[in-house]
Amino acid sequence: MKKLSFQELTNQLHAAGLQRGDIVHVQSDLRAIGPVDAPPRREAILEFYLRAFREVLGAEGTLTVLTASMACGRTGSPFLVEETPSEVGVFSEFVRQQPETVRSLHPILSVAGCGPRAAEICGGAHFEGVGWDSPWGRLHRAGAKTMTLGMGANGGGTTYFHYLETSYGVPYKYVKVMPSPVMQNGREVPGPFTLSVRYHDFQIKNTPVRLKRRLLERGLATEVTIGNAQTWTTDCAAAFDVAMEALREDRWFLLENPPRFREGEIPSDGPSGPMQLRYDRSAGLVRPAA
Repeated sequence: MKKLSFQELTNQLHAAGLQRGDIVHVQSDLRAIGPVDAPPRREAILEFYLRAFREVLGAEGTLTVLTASMACGRTGSPFLVEETPSEVGVFSEFVRQQPETVRSLHPILSVAGCGPRAAEICGGAHFEGVGWDSPWGRLHRAGAKTMTLGMGANGGGTTYFHYLETSYGVPYKYVKVMPSPVMQNGREVPGPFTLSVRYHDFQIKNTPVRLKRRLLERGLATEVTIGNAQTWTTDCAAAFDVAMEALREDRWFLLENPPRFREGEIPSDGPSGPMQLRYDRSAGLVRPAA
């Protein structure tokens, strides 16, 4: 099987639109790309990719990756900025472990970066995971690009799109206070930290494909072949503008289907009717006869 060479990789990163001095946010599935021309060791393969980004972006460029730690949200366990591993792919974890990397402080949706603008994008506490002062908002305002390496237009890797939903305001998400303590340099960072999350149930399922395809159709994104897989890239500001337009047309644009909301079962509305009866029973309360 043909191996992806270093020159081929850098050529295709250029073809995807990356230039010297860029800020680029990368989410990746390296498994889809296939074998590369590097020693068959995990560290060597990951260094192959990181070296290619450094070659293309140059010393002036900045690379960021998602270093999400969903377990902290599920268990409430402490988020240790320097130690808690990323759960979203080997390349993200490899970048997180680089000595010069700056990692943001959100216990669920942290972002790590290396390069001269990493502190600008990832430094300090961002209390809302996908809000204005999060790395996603900073990537938007800094003129960054976002790339789904090995995922293409039909795949995922677009956590940035949750920032678009939150910026516009969609009716299937609410703000949740995260219970996980955030520890940096052995000290707790005061919160509260929050995250805009979608309601459970109601058959709510995000899909990035419609927005990815619209950006391609308008010439605002590129898709190139790297190894055995496709890689999709766009400008964060272009994605923001097109998403705002799309969400004005259809507030469910980033969902597979409109949610099946049921009256009285939306937490922010408060329970009523059958749902209220269920709450009362679970709490051991006796409701008076109507």
